[in-house]
Amino acid sequence: MIQKIVAVIVFLSQVLTSFTLSVQNPQVNDIDYGGIPSVEPAVTEWLTLAGDGQSDYVILKGADCSPAEATAAAELQKYIYAISGHEFEITQDTARVRDREILVGQTNRETQFGFDIDRKALGEEGFKIKVCGEKLFIAGGGPRGTLYGVYDFLEQCLGCRWYTPEVEVIPEAATVKIDAALDYSEKPVFEYRYQDWNCTLDEAWRVKQKMNEGVYSPEYAGGVFYANGCHSMGSLVPESLFEEHPEYFSYREDKDERTLDQRCLTNPGVLAVTIESARAALLASPGARMVSVTQNDNGNYCQCKNCKASDALYGGPSGTNIWFVNQVADALKEEFPGVNVDTFAYQYTRKPPAESIVPRENVVVRLCSIECCFSHPLEECGHLRIKSENRLSEFPFIELDSPSGRFEPVESSFANDVKGWSAICENLYIWDYTTNFLMYLNLYPNFQVLSPNMRFFAANNVKGVFEEGNAASKSGEFGELRAYILAKLLWDPDCDVEALMDDFLKGYYGEASAPYIKEYIDFITSKTLNTGQHLYIFQWQNEGLYFTPAERKRIDALWDAAEQNAGSERQLNDIKRSRLSFRLYKSCQLMDEFSPMRLLTRVKENEKLYNDIVAAGITDLTLSGPITSEPNFWLTPVDWSD
Repeated sequence: MIQKIVAVIVFLSQVLTSFTLSVQNPQVNDIDYGGIPSVEPAVTEWLTLAGDGQSDYVILKGADCSPAEATAAAELQKYIYAISGHEFEITQDTARVRDREILVGQTNRETQFGFDIDRKALGEEGFKIKVCGEKLFIAGGGPRGTLYGVYDFLEQCLGCRWYTPEVEVIPEAATVKIDAALDYSEKPVFEYRYQDWNCTLDEAWRVKQKMNEGVYSPEYAGGVFYANGCHSMGSLVPESLFEEHPEYFSYREDKDERTLDQRCLTNPGVLAVTIESARAALLASPGARMVSVTQNDNGNYCQCKNCKASDALYGGPSGTNIWFVNQVADALKEEFPGVNVDTFAYQYTRKPPAESIVPRENVVVRLCSIECCFSHPLEECGHLRIKSENRLSEFPFIELDSPSGRFEPVESSFANDVKGWSAICENLYIWDYTTNFLMYLNLYPNFQVLSPNMRFFAANNVKGVFEEGNAASKSGEFGELRAYILAKLLWDPDCDVEALMDDFLKGYYGEASAPYIKEYIDFITSKTLNTGQHLYIFQWQNEGLYFTPAERKRIDALWDAAEQNAGSERQLNDIKRSRLSFRLYKSCQLMDEFSPMRLLTRVKENEKLYNDIVAAGITDLTLSGPITSEPNFWLTPVDWSD
């Protein structure tokens, strides 16, 4: 009985606190999802590669080609066969010259037939695609670029799509033809590109989407990877040293003692151990391009006499951190040429240091946006959530620098930090965030900022971007769509996001269902913008958007229509899984079928929601751990995690 009374009180409180949001204009505004509108090029003459299952073309690769170039030729053969039913022969450049050839990678035919390529300018990952007479050249600056070029050709010129590792759409056509004047080249804006949404943790899919972290196989030409993990000081200088060397660990004035939280960066022993541990990590990971020397995930940095003096000299803990990492980088440079030492600008080290200290040329600074709002562009919105001195390892720590709801504009300190680090750092990376870690399934309308944020990074000389998502579990909150768009933006920050979104929704959910799901996304995005709502990566279940009964009825009708128009069982299952987000939202907000006023149905509806979540393959609801096997259905979903 007490639980029921509490639930009623919570429900009434939420309605009252959200009343001002409920009277906003429910109409959907035109939303700018960002990017440069895509335009189909005009074609005046076509070159036919295959027709009616027949072709005179062969795929040609170098006799001594790399494994990745061999993969590129094989993938081109595979997908053209899937499209046309004709299997092109793969041969080598030592074979006789034929009139009609598709040349993949570096071959001996290039200058002979007018294919001009500047591999140095393209770099390892750039590529060029050009028709020369009746020959088609697809070649990269390096082997990985060739592989990217083949996938880009298949996607842009032949209409192949790889929406997720499980869902690809390959058109069928009796005739395969391309623009006879085809001639274009591309290279990435960012040298490091990665996002970790669980639904796309697949090496082959990452290569198709031109991401280069998490790719290790020689047939994909390897990738950019770290020798160790992040928040690495705990492993570089392990806790096991504390008993013998307590001076290696952070002194905290409030406790008047050494703690295990961080390390004392001004202690010579810490530097020596860090260098040796980083060296060991690199030796154990041949081919790694970076080693992480990054603070642990808490704010309890060292306040000993020497560290405080260093902080004062170099403009704060960020300066002391750069001073320390520079020495590690100097020690490793000769033995590991081409390897960078990665460090964080994170919470207490986020602010750029004083002018007296700058990162070495082989140091990567990864600036983290963890405190920021993610419903408005990072360049424009300065509202922050987590105060930098608070811990990240416990949820009750969360405090607000400003409450949720409608706000006046605030200057973005994060944007200022991006510009400040860009001015002094040769290798600036970004660690950005794209989900709500307190409830992965709750509504998180952030599609409108993905493009502006990526373009802001590119405009400020950022060289690498990691977009953190829900890596723990299959997604029920548009994780697949978000991962797809992020992958495209990481390669080209100017790409047309709305066109990508429309294409994905049709290919993934089905032509007939896509318009209803798009209207839903537009509606919740418009509501977010109309109400000035801020999104953070730690957002409680009773925060965020409030929808009136009429709006909720409209949303449910959209999902009903999407389900009714599904074209296949797979599409229906994915639509139902994506709908879980709105069902969970209503359960968290104690609305409609989940209202405490409906005592006979609320528990049953919660039980059904839970069972559907589990059946959909969703294993984690929050960062705190997996979903429990013994839920209390009187409580809201935030209490269903172990």
